[in-house]
Amino acid sequence: MNTMIRIGVSACVLGEKVRYDGSHARDSYITDTLAKHVEFVPLCPEVACGMGVPREKVRQVDCAGAIRLIGHQSGEDWTERMNTWAGRVLADLEEDGLCGFVVRNASPSCALMQGRIISTTGGPPRPGAGFFTARLVERHPLLPVETDERLQTPLLRENFIRRVFALRRWRDMLAKGMQIGRLVDFHTRHKMLIRAHDLRGYRELGHLLGESSVFNTAEVFAAYGALLFRSLSLKATPKKNADVLMHAMGFFKKNLDSRDKQEMLERIAEYKAGRIPLLIPLTLLNHYARKFDRPYLTQQFYLNPDPAELKLLNHV
Repeated sequence: MNTMIRIGVSACVLGEKVRYDGSHARDSYITDTLAKHVEFVPLCPEVACGMGVPREKVRQVDCAGAIRLIGHQSGEDWTERMNTWAGRVLADLEEDGLCGFVVRNASPSCALMQGRIISTTGGPPRPGAGFFTARLVERHPLLPVETDERLQTPLLRENFIRRVFALRRWRDMLAKGMQIGRLVDFHTRHKMLIRAHDLRGYRELGHLLGESSVFNTAEVFAAYGALLFRSLSLKATPKKNADVLMHAMGFFKKNLDSRDKQEMLERIAEYKAGRIPLLIPLTLLNHYARKFDRPYLTQQFYLNPDPAELKLLNHV
């Protein structure tokens, strides 16, 4: 990749003092680790649509099924102003080349799932996406979106990183033109990664490609992209990863002696039990893939991610 990956981020998470009370919500992983390998595009939806700093808190209110953004004390309605700003920004998002978005947890505008939506009928608040994030996800369903808080969890952090870099590769492929041969090559190089997230989706993607032809290329690409990123949104758990590692080990069943096989099995078991990181059995598999010349394995992004992706995965 020739240019750094770009990721949108809630500005307060980068340390900008744009919260309602003039404070920030700086996240050290975002600013000290992720920032070394990606280019951030900071946004504060509330400030961008005209709210000041400091400002009155806003909340999402369910008004007969329509979610409106209302000032907590004044009752001022910011819905149309936020919609106007969001519509303009979201229309340009793909052209800006964003491959992911990190939003502020529990924010009325930026929450992913833990925002509070107030009932006007006296019922308890219900959880939901923030006002801006709901529109972001609807407009760009393939875009990986996570919260600063959820990225503290290693499994979710790894999932986000994998999805961000996969989206970049997907877009790079599309930029070269939609050809079935390119899609087959893309799928081949991502097979182990997809399996680690969603075995059923992996099989469905293979079936989709098996039925493709030059006469339905656009439809195949659209269906493949939607299914791919739905599959990658599922967590690659230690059990799933261990299954993929065992599958990869099968490529060396005639090459490894009993001691090497035992070592490989022990490393996989130790990873599955949470005693060592995934990088250790992956490194061992890479060694064997090169030693015994297994091109299928050496070209897998699961085993050999992009350099920046690998550095970030090493922090998981």
